[in-house]
Amino acid sequence: MKSFLSALLLLVVIKAGATETTVWQGSKKFTSWSDVLNIEGSKLNKVNADDVLHLSIQASAGAQLQLSWGSSWTCFDGLEHKDINGDFEMVITAQDVNRIKQGIHVKGVNFTLTAVKLKSNDGEYTTMAEDLFDWKNMLLSGATQGKSCVVGLKAYGGAGWYWPEKVDLSGYGSVVIELLQPASEMLTVQLLYDEKGVKRQNIIKGGTQCKLLLNTTHKNVSSLNIISEKAQTVAIGSVNLTDRQGNVVPTCIDEQSILASRILSVEYYNTAGVRLNLPQAGINIVKINLEGGRVIVRKELK
Repeated sequence: MKSFLSALLLLVVIKAGATETTVWQGSKKFTSWSDVLNIEGSKLNKVNADDVLHLSIQASAGAQLQLSWGSSWTCFDGLEHKDINGDFEMVITAQDVNRIKQGIHVKGVNFTLTAVKLKSNDGEYTTMAEDLFDWKNMLLSGATQGKSCVVGLKAYGGAGWYWPEKVDLSGYGSVVIELLQPASEMLTVQLLYDEKGVKRQNIIKGGTQCKLLLNTTHKNVSSLNIISEKAQTVAIGSVNLTDRQGNVVPTCIDEQSILASRILSVEYYNTAGVRLNLPQAGINIVKINLEGGRVIVRKELK
């Protein structure tokens, strides 16, 4: 049985009309740590909290990025020697705004930078709900029961869960989402399956529960997500899978049972679902392929 909600990854819901400003464009190769691109603060003075700094990058094997700010060349958190394999994006915090206005410095190795852009965050990028959990205290399957999750949704924004590989939920009864607090505005919960299949159900304003009934058509489920037309904060208490009789299906995986099985291979993915050669700094999705066809997927912080 494949684990329910294995590999919690962010699902973004995109709002049309997000603005984008190119602050630098060209072709800058980074072959050694002496290579650097400086961008003056005057080109970044319109930055706002929640904007997204986007670096368009063509990366080679072993690519690493360093991003620092101001005259002190202080590195942003986690960006001293960050492993990358393509474009890099950073959601800008209120604290980062003043830093970025002092100018930024791009350094690194084994990549070519072609553009630096600022994007408005009009619901395109949302808080990663998974980051509000300590993954070791979660069920390894990814179900959120046992610890609450509070996520801020922008207008026409959303957050959710998706799987690098589709899962078969056709033999189960339902997916049940429980909120800790009544929804301040209507929410839509949707399950995506096959190529274009969508099953939706609303949580009305003031509601606290959604039950998505499952049937034999839900064999290739790729994601479960929550979206909102209006900005609101959502407190998720649990996400559970039930059997046909309505009983919650235990999805917690015993670590000892993993150790008792022979590991055939281990795969690593980033939070965008892109496979990695090696784990990178930050959150990694680890897929453990076990003897007998069993697969365990979980998050690890490096």
